Amino acid sequence: MFKYDRSQVEIGILHFGLGGFHRAHQAVFIDKALENGNLGMGIAAISQRDSSLADEMTAADSIFQVEENDGINSELRSIGSIKESLFYSRDEDRILEIARSPKLKAITITVTEKAYKPGSDFSLRLARVLNERYKSGGGSIAVVSCDNLPSNGDFTKNLMREVIEDKKLWNWVEANIRFPNSMVDRIVPAPAKENRLLIKTEKFNQWIIENDPISKYLSSAGVQFVPKVKPYELAKIRLFNGVHSYLAYYGEIHGIEYVADVIKLPEMENFVKEMQEDEISKTLDLKIDLKKYASEIRNRMANKTLFHRCRQIAMDGSQKMPQRLIGSLNDLAKINIPAPKLATAFATWINYLATSDSVNDPLAADLIDFAKRKDLRGISALLATPLDGKYDEEIRKHLT
Repeated sequence: MFKYDRSQVEIGILHFGLGGFHRAHQAVFIDKALENGNLGMGIAAISQRDSSLADEMTAADSIFQVEENDGINSELRSIGSIKESLFYSRDEDRILEIARSPKLKAITITVTEKAYKPGSDFSLRLARVLNERYKSGGGSIAVVSCDNLPSNGDFTKNLMREVIEDKKLWNWVEANIRFPNSMVDRIVPAPAKENRLLIKTEKFNQWIIENDPISKYLSSAGVQFVPKVKPYELAKIRLFNGVHSYLAYYGEIHGIEYVADVIKLPEMENFVKEMQEDEISKTLDLKIDLKKYASEIRNRMANKTLFHRCRQIAMDGSQKMPQRLIGSLNDLAKINIPAPKLATAFATWINYLATSDSVNDPLAADLIDFAKRKDLRGISALLATPLDGKYDEEIRKHLT
């Protein structure tokens, strides 16, 4: 089944998050690293919300399948890189044992944007894991966030700075724990409830990490290491995630279940292309062909085999809008470039908040209230990145 002896694989990565994205993304890259002989890179993955998935994975020896489909051809692959599937806090003793291990090389993270708050379960658990490594005299490791946050490594380090009160522990963290920024990109719909051990995804898969010693284990598996991730990260978050969110809210408003069906609407073809090329691209400084990159993104989103639900993408808008849409709007405001398409996209989010009966967002109550009153300043004040008022009039033109 595998091109490596799985019995010889040792835990080298502790991962927070056992969802479909991790299993279709990082776990696939690590599986390739194992195939290349890096058998010390096995994963212990932690589920945090309930134990059922960890139990289901454990019953299957943590082996699952990934089906990759580009819309024409598909390939089914068994993944064995996850050696242990754990549940926090039931398995905390085992998690802390792994944290102490001299064989641990990295902690990786997919917990969604809303978990990165001081006092959240995740922030306290990560601090506890780092404290356990400190007390055991453990060596240097990398903590690699794989969530869609700008400068996610810096963000995670600052989060730990706020959470960790023990000065000696923090001094040790600064001296021994590396927080390289990273960028991940793969469309992964939520697995079907009836078979969570099969994850369907696209063939495209990308992981970019700022230069770090773990490159010696991961470069051969296709992980890219670069001096600075930020230009790649901004391009992906704005050209891909920003558009994805807009399409999801449009779909939710118009009763369209899948994002691939939204982007194929006649009114969307030129709209999305112009939003990417005429507006978002003007905020980016990346030495690649952005028109080609944007075109590839549109083709990926139109892959009908993925069944990526608008409702899944529409979750937690308050945590996503600052980096996905507001950053572009604010940057364009500084250089006085019109942004009618981005303003329409932002207005679509507000219309969704005002009309949907299923808003899934940690700030839902306040957002819905402000949206129904068309209170742009109220919404702006709620968000971590306030919206420049230059486009208020344009946004209001599209509010229902």
